Amino acid sequence: MRAAVIAISFLSASALGAQKVATIDPGMSREDVVKAIGQPLSSKSYDGYTYLLYHNGCEKKCGMNDLVVLDSGKVVDAVFRSANRKYSGESSSPKMISAADAKHGAPSGKPLAVPSSPPKKPSST
Repeated sequence: MRAAVIAISFLSASALGAQKVATIDPGMSREDVVKAIGQPLSSKSYDGYTYLLYHNGCEKKCGMNDLVVLDSGKVVDAVFRSANRKYSGESSSPKMISAADAKHGAPSGKPLAVPSSPPKKPSST
């Protein structure tokens, strides 16, 4: 009996670890997103955009929730840190870097480029 319980526990843990990756595509509706990855943790709307925030399990480490952005009801961007989610479009977010790289600068060893002043506006000619 105990061996059966251990086997069931192992199979359950294996099934949880082998969750399939949900892919979000540009142009999907909110309903499509909810079908693919579930109800959002929270949702905010502003000026025609809707921001869907999802728990990803690394909020403290990553500094953010997973995010899906809709424009007029259609997906236009997504930023995922969860290994179980993928955006097939081109995300506006750069790839996540390690904590060591963040602490010590760019992965190449060169310091991160930060402008000393805001970019100049083009002159109107």
